[in-house]
Parts: sequence; structure tokens; C-alpha cells
Amino acid sequence: MGILNALLLLLQEQVMNKDPVVSLLSFTQLSMDKRRSESSVLARDKEKRTSISSKARTNSLTSTCKPATTEVGGVKGGVPLGNVLSVTRPPAFTFSGIVVARRLTKNLKERTALKRAAKIPTVTKIINEQVPPFSSNPPQKFCTFRVQGFLEEYLPDKLRGITYRPALASQLSKEMSDEIKTFAKGILPPRYKLVCMVTLGEKRTEDAVLTSRALWDSYADTFVSHCSECGTMFCVACIFAVYCE
Repeated sequence: MGILNALLLLLQEQVMNKDPVVSLLSFTQLSMDKRRSESSVLARDKEKRTSISSKARTNSLTSTCKPATTEVGGVKGGVPLGNVLSVTRPPAFTFSGIVVARRLTKNLKERTALKRAAKIPTVTKIINEQVPPFSSNPPQKFCTFRVQGFLEEYLPDKLRGITYRPALASQLSKEMSDEIKTFAKGILPPRYKLVCMVTLGEKRTEDAVLTSRALWDSYADTFVSHCSECGTMFCVACIFAVYCE
């Protein structure tokens, strides 16, 4: 536009100078320059239009080939700014996936609860011990754990280095029974009676099971038993403490 204005001013000056030849030549040159500038402007506009159309085609092709992407653009003054960013859509959630996720979370919660419960020690405390109306109520009960500790130390020491013989087993069982009762009487509360049984047997490939049955008061009466084995024999000692009113 600046060139056209300069040419027009030059033409006016030549016309004012009344030079017809020069004015005609300048006019023809000016018209040719004007046509050239117009053609160049049209060519530029055409190139811009073709570039814009090609961009639109490529964008439409990419949008059809990738349906899982969304175009994020901005709008300024009502005019879209174009394809600024392409973001991939997350996969859709399925019902089976939600069910599996709920099961996993439930199992995880149960495991954590069990671990926390295992760390906390469980203490059973009897606030008010209820005595049955038909049971005896001794002021002091027989101490079983002291007799249990005595049997765990006494039986292995007594049987160490002894070989099983039937005649020896009968005499040894009586001797052991008397020694165990002597120790138990030293810690026996009043009005309690003791019954002690010691069983000796030969140790072979077979197994043996010893049982006992009695009718007593489960609240006041109690017992202690322990089994020990040596090279050729086994020994089972049982002590019953019965409260008598």
C-alpha cells in the first residue's frame, strides 16, 4: 500500500507539470505495478487458505483415528484458539473390576484387623467368681503349679540311668509315690486329702494311654499329672487333691 501511494503522488506531480508522454508512461507503469501487487496479494491469500484447509483435514483425520482423545482448547473473544493439548481419556470402569476391587479392600481390612488384634494381649479377668450352690467353698485352694514344677524336675532325675525290670518297677513306683506325697503335703491347705498314683512301664514300639475317672467337686477339687520317658521305660505320675468338709 505504501508503494501504491508513492506512485499515485508521482503521477499527480507529472500531470501537474503537463508532460503528456511522461504522464502516459508513468500511468501505464503504475497500472502494471498495481496489477502485480494485486496478483501477489491474491496468491498469498490462496496459499493461506490452502494451508488452513490442509490443517483442518489433518486434524479431522487424527480425531477420527483416535476417538479416545479429546482436544482441549481455549476461547478468546468468542474465537477458538485451536488444538492446544490432546489428553488421553482414562479407560471406562467395569462392574467386574469394581467387585474385585471391593473384595481386595475387604480382605485387606480383615488382615489389618487381625494383625492389630494379635498384637494386643488378651487378658481374662474374673470380676466376681460365682460359686455353685452345691459346691464347697474352701478358704484356700490347692496350689497346682508348684507341684507341676516339682514333677517336671523330679521324674527325669529319678529315672536317669535306670533300666526297666518288672520287680524294680513295682518297688520304684511305691517309693516315688511316697516322695511325691511328702512334697505335696508341705503345701497342702487344710481339709484337703491327697491321692497319688505312679505308673511305670517298659518303653517299646507300641503306645500306651492312661486314663482316670472320678466323681468330685470341680470347683474345690483338682489334680496334677506329668509324663516322663527315659531310655527303656516311661513314668506317669498323677496327684489328686480332694477337699473334705
